[in-house]
Amino acid sequence: MGISLKPKTPKKISAHIKALIKSLDLTGAPIFLNYTHYSDDYRATYCFNNCEEESEKSGAAVVYGWQIWEDRKNGFVEAEFHSVIMSNGKLHDISPRQTGDKQILFIPDTVRRSGRKDERTWTSWSNQKMINGFLAEKTQELQVYEINRVYSEVSVVL
Repeated sequence: MGISLKPKTPKKISAHIKALIKSLDLTGAPIFLNYTHYSDDYRATYCFNNCEEESEKSGAAVVYGWQIWEDRKNGFVEAEFHSVIMSNGKLHDISPRQTGDKQILFIPDTVRRSGRKDERTWTSWSNQKMINGFLAEKTQELQVYEINRVYSEVSVVL
């Protein structure tokens, strides 16, 4: 019988979240960001595309980092690679979520190489997961191949 996990945006920064951030070798502070609607064209799960398109339109900088999820009841925390934009010195999360969450916990990552590699390829990272303070799944570098505006294929960089 397995555990049924229901991770969501944390309400506060717990010791488990601090341990997850440390396991990623990040030194910055996480910040809660509200969803900011920029365009009806921006889609859930396409943060890289959304932020790149907004950067091209407005000149905003794309900032890569981690969106933090937590299932406090089960001691589970997860970091999902994510991008936001910086406009007028402030971070903005412009990608809607399938969960409907209006806020995320985000921490920038200046350690890992990320972003567009070529016209159809992105460098990204797999999720990092911890249960009760123990590393359950370590992040790995990924290549995301954009097949078209709807489908992508992911492979692990060896």
